[in-house]
Amino acid sequence: MISEWRRLTFTMDELATAILQYLLQTNKITEKESLGKILIVGDDSLQVNATVKGGDKPEGRIIELKSETLGALLLTHCIRSKIPVAKRAKKSIMKHEDKLALILSID
Repeated sequence: MISEWRRLTFTMDELATAILQYLLQTNKITEKESLGKILIVGDDSLQVNATVKGGDKPEGRIIELKSETLGALLLTHCIRSKIPVAKRAKKSIMKHEDKLALILSID
């Protein structure tokens, strides 16, 4: 049986775009706020800590995005960017060097 494995690695700019779209769509960020530093943390259970600036706190606030949310927003970004993704593929995320990658596998 043939199996396929793809790794889509996102630059920090692409990750920032995907996160910003998600934050705006879910109303977790206001028009007066902007996305600041993005930090990928963890190895087994990945998480992204995104700093949002321009609100009530001058130092900004941190929004934690868990792996399930990250996978969904990366997949949504692929769909919006017309990057082909097989519907039946098993999807997961991993840290690749200092970037985030969406892993797609079909058995």
